[in-house]
Amino acid sequence: MNHTMKNAIRIAGVVAGLAAAAWALRDRMLPDPAPPTDSPPKFRTGGTTGDDLTEIKGIGPAFAQRLADSGITTFSTLAGEDASTVAEVANTTETAAQRWIDAAASHV
Repeated sequence: MNHTMKNAIRIAGVVAGLAAAAWALRDRMLPDPAPPTDSPPKFRTGGTTGDDLTEIKGIGPAFAQRLADSGITTFSTLAGEDASTVAEVANTTETAAQRWIDAAASHV
C-alpha cells in the first residue's frame, strides 16, 4: 500500500472517530424528548374544540383553517350553513361548498 493511500485511510478514521464523538455528545447534551401526549384538536376557535373538518373530502388544512377562522368548527355548524356563505369564507366554489355541507350533514 502506498503512502498516499495510508494517509487517506488514517484521515478517514479520524473523521469517523470525530463523527462518533459528536454523535455521543449530542445524545448527552440534548434533553430527552417529552413523552407523547394526546395530541390537541387541529383547530380551536374561541376556546371551544371543534371537529376535524379535514375528514371531509376536499377540505384540507388551509380550507379547514379558513372555516375555523369564520367560526365554522364543527360538522353540525357546517351542515347548517348555506353554500354561498361557506364558499365566501373558504374562498371556494359554491359547488364545492355544497358538497362539504352535504358531507358534514352525514357526519352529524
